Amino acid sequence: MFRVHCNKCFRHRKTDPAVPFHLTQCRHVICGPCLGQSSLEKNCPLCGRVLKAIQINRDMPTSVANYFEDPLRFQQIYRKISKFQADQRASDNLGFYRQLQQLEQNKRQLEGFCKMEAQLNQKVEEEKKRIAELRTYIAYHENAQRMTRRRRSAGEKFHTPEFQEAWNTSVSTSDKSQSDMPFDSFLRAADLETRSTRRRSFGGDTKGFHL
Repeated sequence: MFRVHCNKCFRHRKTDPAVPFHLTQCRHVICGPCLGQSSLEKNCPLCGRVLKAIQINRDMPTSVANYFEDPLRFQQIYRKISKFQADQRASDNLGFYRQLQQLEQNKRQLEGFCKMEAQLNQKVEEEKKRIAELRTYIAYHENAQRMTRRRRSAGEKFHTPEFQEAWNTSVSTSDKSQSDMPFDSFLRAADLETRSTRRRSFGGDTKGFHL
């Protein structure tokens, strides 16, 4: 700690503890008697600036009292402050680095999800095509079953007594070539005609159908 003294008359505070000392705004220390002489001129007796001073005592503001403290104490405080701020900067940098890592991880996950979505969409399209083929296949066979039932119904009609009687009457009045055609041959011809009609009605290709 430096020795507090008047910068004009060099009086020491320790030798005259009853004499008040003041600190001016221009950072000069002036004792009470010298300040009383200078207060008439209202200028600092050392630099000539406008005189504004505060008495040096325990009631001084902290910003003024710090000028009379040991600077080594402030050095230790500044070291602690510097270390604290350095730790905070390191923590902030670490957090930023971790955020970058998390961003890269999220980016990779997003790319994986996009690929998975593309594969699922492709499978959905393939299943739609397969369902359409199955529907066509089912429709084809349902139509074939209907035609078969109709053919069987027509065959049963041909074998009824009423149809036999009508057939015999028709044979007796038709041409000789037609009357010689057996009844079973007539049924086979009718069956072939029915199959030909069914094949012409369906234009799809059944080679690619599978269950």
